Amino acid sequence: MPVTDAALGATTAPAAAPPVRVQVPDVDIDMPVEAAGVAPEGDMELPDGADVAAWYEFGPAPATAEGSTLIAAHVDSLTTGIGPFARLHDVEPGAQVVVSTADGRTHEYRVQDVARVSKDAAPVGEWFDRGGPPRLVLVTCGGAFDREVRHYAENVVVTAVPEGG
Repeated sequence: MPVTDAALGATTAPAAAPPVRVQVPDVDIDMPVEAAGVAPEGDMELPDGADVAAWYEFGPAPATAEGSTLIAAHVDSLTTGIGPFARLHDVEPGAQVVVSTADGRTHEYRVQDVARVSKDAAPVGEWFDRGGPPRLVLVTCGGAFDREVRHYAENVVVTAVPEGG
């Protein structure tokens, strides 16, 4: 029997497994997810192509009891063309979202809201929130493309809550 020091207190629960796939069956979204951090300019890192989504690895994972699990992807790219997240604007409230994690589990969510938000007014504090009830936030670009600044004017944001939650 191993000897432990009771003075050390409770051990920390193991970290929740990272997401590896996101699916929105109603609009035919099925794409791999990679962990991502922060780019040098301060934005969330994203894979170069639009065919892979990114999970913000410094925030909650799908099995975490609180906060936003944030998954984002480019709407399109020069290398891969239009990506699956281009269909996020077609998602309806009540749609199912399934996130698979590295431990082989699936986590089911129901969409509560789909919004188009100006990039200037984006509530990033809510998207990256580590507190409050658990939720899933899917983000991509939308609206008009501004060739001068080389980005879209809006974000399309899908917010979902765990099934039974």
